[in-house]
Amino acid sequence: MFGWRGRLLRVNLTSGFINNEVLGPAVIRDYLGGRGLGIYLHAKETSVSAEPLGAENNLIFATGPLTGTLAPNGGRYTVVTRTPPVGALMAASISGKWGPQLKLAGFDAIIFEGRSAAPVYLWVNDGKAELRTAAHTTGKPVAETMELLLKETDPRAAVSCIGPAGENHVDCAVIVNESFSASGKNGAGAVMGSKNLKAVVACGTEGLRMADQAKFLKSAMELRSFMKSRAIAIKGAREHDSVLTADNLAWEPVPAGVRPARTRGCFGCATSFSSFTPSDDGGKGFPLLGGSPHSELRERLGQYRSFVDLGLDFTSARAIVSLAGKNGNQDELVRKLASGEKFERPQNKNSNSGMDRGPCMAAGFAIYPRIPAADGQDEALSDLMAVLDSAGLCPFLCGGIGMGTVAELLSAATGVAFSQQDVSQVAQRISRSIRWTA
Repeated sequence: MFGWRGRLLRVNLTSGFINNEVLGPAVIRDYLGGRGLGIYLHAKETSVSAEPLGAENNLIFATGPLTGTLAPNGGRYTVVTRTPPVGALMAASISGKWGPQLKLAGFDAIIFEGRSAAPVYLWVNDGKAELRTAAHTTGKPVAETMELLLKETDPRAAVSCIGPAGENHVDCAVIVNESFSASGKNGAGAVMGSKNLKAVVACGTEGLRMADQAKFLKSAMELRSFMKSRAIAIKGAREHDSVLTADNLAWEPVPAGVRPARTRGCFGCATSFSSFTPSDDGGKGFPLLGGSPHSELRERLGQYRSFVDLGLDFTSARAIVSLAGKNGNQDELVRKLASGEKFERPQNKNSNSGMDRGPCMAAGFAIYPRIPAADGQDEALSDLMAVLDSAGLCPFLCGGIGMGTVAELLSAATGVAFSQQDVSQVAQRISRSIRWTA
């Protein structure tokens, strides 16, 4: 099989049994992978009445056919599950190198069933998988957990894990990859913690086969070149609960006088955030153009990392502790929140929206894609985002990619003759035929 590996792992945490299963060609052709495959598998096997923190609620990690390839920004994977408090179905898109590592280890997806009697983590390495005790990581923050697990597995591996907030079933607990990419703010981390699953560690050295390597490389390099020549300009970037938010993505030449910034991107990142420019500290930092001083942004990034290290969604947790008392010690309040102490929650009409995309790191700062559609284009944008999530591509590509380009990449990678219409139909199947809430 090309593009896809055609295999998934089914892990029963209650019994400890792990099964290697074949993915049907029709299923992956119709749902691609990532969000589409995860939603399909969850809807097929999990009752809508399953409690979010109950053993019957499956937790699914899924990559896409372009995850781990040379397609620009092809490092995404998606976590699908029902989350607290009302059991809404959620798809959390996460960046970094964990998705590519799972693909290189020989699998497209993992289904976690049941609940372990004691803390465990899953170690996946070149076609093999085993559950190991995670008792020594209980209560430990994300960075320390990752360091411990990489030492006892493989330093080349990637770790997707939860922090204390997930272990204590906090409803804004996230799943964290590589200590900086976090997603699942509606409680995916709490679901993982309820299963006594601390982490999933993946490492692979198996290569990926493309159906038409020459055609795939041509399409991928043309898209990468296009992105470099017309860099994303983040217009009106603002502070959103002290996290930098990309409110508007536009394709324009780099503004006059702004030198290209050295950014920190995820696996295969080809996106250049042209609104970053060297600061006055000798070129070591790159604050947003026209934004706050570099020292202030560095402080906010430190705050972001401290929340993520506890396994908390930064924006949600910050809003909660702010409501708890402006005069209180924020660090202490954050630790109490992560420990499971109850706090009043601010009202959030979008808390069960179903989609959750983690941030990207540009010049060391967290950037969230918040991409509004033009009038009358909501449906088209929703379809495009469904395809990007399912193919394993980054949402930041939506400013310069269309269904036709996705079809070209998918066809060359998988050998399935996807037309633009075929991809649009896949998108509609994913974004409209499956209901997000129970």
